[in-house]
Amino acid sequence: MNKFKERLLKGEQLIGFEVDLAEPCISEMAAACGFDFIWVDTEHQAQDYETVLNQIIACKAGGAASLVRVPQNEPFLAKRVLEMGPDGIIFPNVNSAAELQKAMDACLYPPLGKRGFGPKRACGYGRIPLDEYIKEAPDAMCRFAQIEHIDAVNDLDNMLKVKGCDGFIVGPCDLSGSIGLLNQTKHPKVVELMKTVIAKCQKVHKPIGVAAAYAGADDIRFWKDLGFQFISSGTDTAAIIDRCKEQVKVMSEIFN
Repeated sequence: MNKFKERLLKGEQLIGFEVDLAEPCISEMAAACGFDFIWVDTEHQAQDYETVLNQIIACKAGGAASLVRVPQNEPFLAKRVLEMGPDGIIFPNVNSAAELQKAMDACLYPPLGKRGFGPKRACGYGRIPLDEYIKEAPDAMCRFAQIEHIDAVNDLDNMLKVKGCDGFIVGPCDLSGSIGLLNQTKHPKVVELMKTVIAKCQKVHKPIGVAAAYAGADDIRFWKDLGFQFISSGTDTAAIIDRCKEQVKVMSEIFN
């Protein structure tokens, strides 16, 4: 089984970092700093397929799992990412059991799903015997769906029955927006929705995480205390900007 998936299913608390810039060296550096996983984003960022492949390779070199978020829940957008052999794939804005089934069908080979066959890096470029690869494919990577809308919360009981999904990830900002409270991620109504998701996932022992891009220490404690098992927090762009601001402040004080 995929080592990251094994740790996840054991209930370990895992920490991650989001890489938005199309530079694999950043993923390698961040991975080597000790994160359990690197969130490689293609939903909102300008990363093409070749860059994503290099990001996955860089994560492995740095010692962290690679989780790639595709732009949308469409099989043709996921297929080439799956062939690259990431440690996990993330489908954004999945709002119903039917939509989740569509995502899982795209990830799993028949008879479990409808994925077309043509693995590349995922099977070691042919080094792994295909019969062995096919047998191990379901456990070779994690499949995640993001809960980012009130509709998903309302249909979560049915979504939890869909086979093949290894865990869910709450997107607090979009979830807040779906009830007219965009970016008010700690509003009591939004928190109550997140508590509902966490409780239902915990009841059936389904891993539940959160993507909190710009969270500081207090925010991270908030998410952890709320009950999330794994957290992606921080981005490469934010880290660079914060460090540059610090450096400008130091240098300006010295030169002035």
